[in-house]
Amino acid sequence: MARRNWNNGVIGNTPLSAERLNSLEDDLEAALVQLARTPESLFSGSVTSNADGAPVSASVVWPDGSTGVYAGTASDEWPMLIDSYTITKTGVPVKTFTQPMVTRNDAGRITTRPAITIT
Repeated sequence: MARRNWNNGVIGNTPLSAERLNSLEDDLEAALVQLARTPESLFSGSVTSNADGAPVSASVVWPDGSTGVYAGTASDEWPMLIDSYTITKTGVPVKTFTQPMVTRNDAGRITTRPAITIT
């Protein structure tokens, strides 16, 4: 995620602590990745599913009110399941969270989930 590098300074009459602001950037990034891990919690409005019932697209609304789009890639072997997806968050800059393809066992359970990437 594009991250700001804060410096000590003053805005108005409020002193800024670079250490605290840089720490908040890390906390914010971790919170956004956690939300992106469960995209259905951000769905807003209609969800488009494929013929097997897997959710392949939806509009999303983040807790801060910013919007975005979810796009899922349905599993070829497990109907109704998604193997990878992207979810965007508007703002400056726009962020795209990508869950790379997961690996599933014979029961369809996820055995390997690569880390979400942010661009």
